[in-house]
Amino acid sequence: MPTTKGYRKRMRKLFSSSRARRGLSQYMIDYEIGEFVHININPINMSTAPHKRYQGMVGKIVGKRGKAYIIEVRLGSKIKKIITTKEHITKYNVNQAQASSQAQVPQI
Repeated sequence: MPTTKGYRKRMRKLFSSSRARRGLSQYMIDYEIGEFVHININPINMSTAPHKRYQGMVGKIVGKRGKAYIIEVRLGSKIKKIITTKEHITKYNVNQAQASSQAQVPQI
């Protein structure tokens, strides 16, 4: 019998309850257009979660649609737009990331 190739294939570890961030602080943060954010999927609300391939990526907020944010992410040579809510993103501290790993700010 062939293995499944479903949308949530091999997601048990990523969507486990031990990864869930609890509390209201993630809902209280407001993000500005042009700000860089880090995509970190929270398994509490899966209906608004981006696809698993965007887990851990850094993107730039380009707009807002209702309660959700539109984020541009570079995937290879293409620029993808992701629509997701606050619980799946965190602020990306550019200064701290450059000091720790000498990384460049993603050019989007």
